[in-house]
Amino acid sequence: MRQLCLLLLSVALLMNGPLWADEIAKPLPADVRVVIDISGSMKKTDPQNLRKPAVDLIVRLLPDNSKAGIWTFGQSVNMLVPHRVVDQAWRTEGSQKANTINSIAMFTNIGGALEKAAEDYATPSKDYRRNIILLTDGVVDISKEAIVNLNERKRVLTELLPRLKASDYRIHTIALSDDSDQELMKKLSIATDGISEVADTADELMSTFLRIFDQAVPAERVPLDENGFLVDSSIQEFTALIFRRAEVPATIIVAPDGKEFSNTDPKNNVNWYRTDKYDLITVQHPLAGQWKVKTDMAPGSRVTVVSNLQLTVQPMNSNVKSNQPLDLTYSFQENGKTIINKDFLNLLTGEVLISGGDTAEVKSTPLTMGAPDDGNFHQQLQGLSGQGGYDVKILIDGKTFKREFVHHLNISDSAFKLEKTVDESSGKKVYSYKLTADLEAVDVGATTVKAIIKNSKANNLERDLNSIGNERWEFSFTPVQTAHYDISLNVTGKQIDGSPLTETIQADSFDFPDEASVLAAEHPASEAASSSSEAAPAAEKPASEAETQPEESSNLWLYVGIGIGNLLVLILGYFVYRLIAGGKNKDDNDEIEKTLKTDVNNLQKNASAPAEKTVIDVSDESDMGTIPMSDSGPQSVNSPMGNNDEPEVKMPDDLMADNLFPLDNMEEPADKDKT
Repeated sequence: MRQLCLLLLSVALLMNGPLWADEIAKPLPADVRVVIDISGSMKKTDPQNLRKPAVDLIVRLLPDNSKAGIWTFGQSVNMLVPHRVVDQAWRTEGSQKANTINSIAMFTNIGGALEKAAEDYATPSKDYRRNIILLTDGVVDISKEAIVNLNERKRVLTELLPRLKASDYRIHTIALSDDSDQELMKKLSIATDGISEVADTADELMSTFLRIFDQAVPAERVPLDENGFLVDSSIQEFTALIFRRAEVPATIIVAPDGKEFSNTDPKNNVNWYRTDKYDLITVQHPLAGQWKVKTDMAPGSRVTVVSNLQLTVQPMNSNVKSNQPLDLTYSFQENGKTIINKDFLNLLTGEVLISGGDTAEVKSTPLTMGAPDDGNFHQQLQGLSGQGGYDVKILIDGKTFKREFVHHLNISDSAFKLEKTVDESSGKKVYSYKLTADLEAVDVGATTVKAIIKNSKANNLERDLNSIGNERWEFSFTPVQTAHYDISLNVTGKQIDGSPLTETIQADSFDFPDEASVLAAEHPASEAASSSSEAAPAAEKPASEAETQPEESSNLWLYVGIGIGNLLVLILGYFVYRLIAGGKNKDDNDEIEKTLKTDVNNLQKNASAPAEKTVIDVSDESDMGTIPMSDSGPQSVNSPMGNNDEPEVKMPDDLMADNLFPLDNMEEPADKDKT
C-alpha cells in the first residue's frame, strides 16, 4: 500500500507540479519542566502519594528529542532529574527518581521553585517551546510572618510572572485541595496562556496530569474506539495507553493477522508496561491494518504514533474569552515537508468535536476540506459561551489512514467584576452599573472603559467613564424612550505584566418600560388588527337589533287592531244611544257619517309610520363633555383622531440621545462626535 501511495504521488508530481511546499510550518518540540510540591501538607492532600505514578507516566510518555527536567520544592528547591534532551536513559532515570517523591519539606516556596526551573530565562529558546508544570496544594508560604508571605506573593505576580512571560514560558498549574491559592494559579496560567486545573482529590491527579501533558507535549494520534484503531503503512511506531476499568485484570491487543499480545514480546517488537490502573504498550514497525483492544477501556485511553505522514496543527490558544472565535490551521507533512498535491488533499474529510463545559453534549462541526494551494487548511470555529474547560478533537479521514489531534482550552474568567442595580424609589427606573478590576491583573491607570448604550429606536450613546479610586468605574442612567436596550462596556488597556488588555463586557439587555409596551410600540399593525377584531362584535350589533324589528312591528299591528275595534264599539254605542234618545240633530249625524267613512287603511298606515326623534340640545350646558360623531361611530373622548389608528407621535428635540440617557460619571469622548 505504501508503494502504491508513493507511486501515485510521483505521478502527481509529473502531472501537477511540486508535492510539497517550500516552507515548513512545524511546531517546535516541547521543553517541559515539572515542579512538584513536597511540603508536609501533602501527607493530607495526597495520602497515597499518587504524585509518584502520575510523574512516572509523564516520564514514560515524553518523546525522544524533547527536553525535560523535574524539581521538588518546600522551603528549598531541589533538582530531581536534570534538565536535558529526553532519551531512553533520561526516562529510566526519571522513572527511578519519581519513586523518591515524598512529603517532608517545610513551607511552600512557589516563587523560588519557578525561578529555579527557569534559570535560563535570559537565554532565548529558538528550538523548543517552553512549558512549566506546577503542582501544589498550598499558598505562597516562606515565613511565619504573614506580611512577608504577602510581599512574596506580590513579587511573584509583579516581577517574576512578567519575566517568565517575556521569555515565552507557558505555566500550567495543578491546584490540589481547596486550601491551595487557586486565584494565584489561574493568574500564572492565564497570563502565559497555560492550562489551570484543579484536582479535587488525589485520585484525579493522573487524569489531570495527563490533560496538561497533552497541552505541553502535543502528540499525533490515531482514533481509538471499541473497534480498535487503524495502523497505516506510514506508521513506524505506536504507543497505546489503555486505562482499565477497576474490575478488568488485564489487557490483550490483537494484530491484523489475528495474533494476540498481553506482555512484552521482543520477537514482535512489543514492549509492555503494566500498572494496577493502565497498560502502556509500544510496538515498533507494526503490521498495517486494524488492531483491536480486548478489554473494557476507561476514559483517557489513546494511541499516539510516530509516522512519516503527519497531521500538523498550528499551536492554538489555551485561554479564550467567551464567544471568541477559534482559529484552526493544519496541514499534512511527508518527511517534514508540507504536502500541497491536490489529488492527495482532495481525498481528505474531517470534523471537529467539541466537548466540555457544563454539558455532556458533544458538538460536531464538519471541516471545509477544499485543497489549498499552500497545503495549509484554515477554518474559524464558532466561539464557546460557557465558562470552564473544553476538549477540541480534530479527526481526519484519508481513506487509507486516519489521524486525530486533541487540544484543551479554558474559557477564562474576566479580570473584571460587574455589578448592576435598578432603583425605582424616585418613581423612575434608574439603572446603575459598577465595574471593578482585579488589581492583581489589571493596570487601572493605563486602562479606559467606554459605556455603549443602544436602543431599538436607533438612539445610541457612547461615553468614556472616569475611574474611581483607581480600582473601578461606575455610571447610571434613566431611560425615557419605550424601546429595547443593550448595554456594553469596552475595556482597553494593559495588564499588570504589561501585556495589552482588550475586552467587551455585555452588561445588560432589557425592555423599557416592559416587553409588552415595546412590542406594542414596534408592531402597531398587530395592535390595530387586535382592535379591529375586538370591534367586530360591536359592528354586528345593529344586525342583531334588526332581527328584532319584525317582532316589534307585529306587536304594533296588534295594538292598532285593538284600537280600531274599540273605536267601532264606541261609535256603534253612540249611534244606538242617539236612536233611543230620539235626537235627530243634523250636525251629530254628519259627524257620525264622517267617522264611519274614515279609511281604516289610512289609520293603519299612519300607525306604522315611525315617530320623530326627540333631540335634546345640551350645547348650552357648560359642564357637559361632547363626544364627536362621525360615519364610523363615536371616537374616544381623549382622542382627536377620526379613526382607530394609533396617533403618530413625533419625538421632540429633548428626547434625542443625550436626553434619553441621563448619565452620571461620564465624559464626552475627545475624538468622536455624539451619536
